[in-house]
Amino acid sequence: MTVNHHPDITTLMAFSAGTLDEPYAAVIATHLAMSEGGRESLRHINTIGGALLNAEPKAEMAKGSLDRLMDALGDDDRIDVTPHDERQSDDAVPLPLQRYLPKGLGGVRWKWTGPGVATADLAWGSDGRSRLMLLRVGAGRPVPEHGHGGQELTLILSGAYRDRFGVFAKGDIADHDEDVEHQPIAEPGDDCICLVAVDAKLTFRGRLMRALQPLFGL
Repeated sequence: MTVNHHPDITTLMAFSAGTLDEPYAAVIATHLAMSEGGRESLRHINTIGGALLNAEPKAEMAKGSLDRLMDALGDDDRIDVTPHDERQSDDAVPLPLQRYLPKGLGGVRWKWTGPGVATADLAWGSDGRSRLMLLRVGAGRPVPEHGHGGQELTLILSGAYRDRFGVFAKGDIADHDEDVEHQPIAEPGDDCICLVAVDAKLTFRGRLMRALQPLFGL
């Protein structure tokens, strides 16, 4: 699998530092499980970060600090980024995504969100604003032209779509902010299924879509 579109370097740096909210971290971890190039970029970032930490003056830790930190994390807070080809996956779901899709993609309960478009919520971030969801666009169908009220990460799990930035296929990720407007159109053949993290409502250009947006929940 050839992956041509990767996250912005600042997004990868935030993932490395552990500052991304859960929905965004889940998308990045899933992308890394599907992309050797992405994992190599993360290794470089981690190496640079480690060198910067080593250059800092040493500070004494209070007794028991490490134990308290590990207890506070808990198993549910850890997102597995083991490469997809090194661990068994279920129903073609990359390992970091399996905790959100225990029944695989075949067990997803889709919600109709518009002509040719369906969504399924998977998780919410700690701030109650960021949201992790699946998006399914029927083969050859467009998503209405829209902008973003914040940051949006979109990872292709199957199928493909094209917009003014090119063709995005399996493993590719689109990292957009509030300055981007586009109209994704699913490629013919198979439905396009994406893993999406957003922290704000989409901003549709069409008057009808703006009127119907409360019904769609996007």
